[in-house]
Amino acid sequence: MKTREVVVCVLIVAAFVALDLPGFAAEAPEPRSRSEVEAVLAKAPKPVARKDLRKLNIVLVAFKKDHSVDEHDYPLWQKRWHVLLGGSKAGQGSEKQVNLYGPAPQGKQKKITAGVPKVTVTTATGWPNKQQLKKADLIAMFCYGKWDEQKLGDLEKFLSRGGGFVAVHPAVIPEKNMSLKLASLIGLAWEDGYTGWRHGPMDLKIAAPDHPICLGLPKTIHLLDEAYWPFKGDRSKVTVLATSDEKVSKESEQTRPEPMFYAYKYGKGRAFTCVLGHYTWTFDDPYVRMLLLRGMAWAAGESPYRFDPLVLRGVPLSE
Repeated sequence: MKTREVVVCVLIVAAFVALDLPGFAAEAPEPRSRSEVEAVLAKAPKPVARKDLRKLNIVLVAFKKDHSVDEHDYPLWQKRWHVLLGGSKAGQGSEKQVNLYGPAPQGKQKKITAGVPKVTVTTATGWPNKQQLKKADLIAMFCYGKWDEQKLGDLEKFLSRGGGFVAVHPAVIPEKNMSLKLASLIGLAWEDGYTGWRHGPMDLKIAAPDHPICLGLPKTIHLLDEAYWPFKGDRSKVTVLATSDEKVSKESEQTRPEPMFYAYKYGKGRAFTCVLGHYTWTFDDPYVRMLLLRGMAWAAGESPYRFDPLVLRGVPLSE
């Protein structure tokens, strides 16, 4: 390779690093300890008897993949969490895997793909249809929301009647001039030209250890993902569950805790947001999965621990 070509390659790589572009390579963290995670799960109350469980209709919303390998894989999440929640009977054909990153870990396949009782899962591309909106108890969206007046109106009606909504990663990003409206419904939201991002290691700090969703979790959880911050919205009205210390500005070394998981109530409904989710392996981290599943159950108006049996299914762990 000629000297000029080498220089160009070096400059391209340097630009990716400096700009923190989504395509820049990262390696999955090491698996967590089984004993440590099981100790956290053991602190949850005893599960509700099956006969006393309410039937739940869950809609998983995704869109076509738009990033590099192991990044923003909405279709894979939708397909495998369909099985994780609804079981192998949920219409996903021969899908036997519920983890998103790497091969399926060894284990009893029937147990891994058993789902949870009295849960019906359907899927939607971009946004639920009218029938799904009418029947759903919980909508979980992992993709760019493309929030316009119609979708925001649908969400407002859904929450007002008591529905639960979960926004994952880019679902907090609305169309231009829609930030405050989306924030009024889910608590906090991205605004172009104001909100930024960072890929890399982070120390997720539990900000509400007494909240049922956070029960038993370590004070600090080391992760590798993408942070979004700051958001528009009235933070005083939001229950911030976990934060990451991020720079006040690009020019400053000063940091402040920025919300990465938060809960919010609107009308009779509840909204829960998981800012993380850039990499596929994040959905296999048992602590992130615990927060997200508990947030989903909480948003649906259920015991936050209803989906706790799913936390370790198909997850690689160290012994």
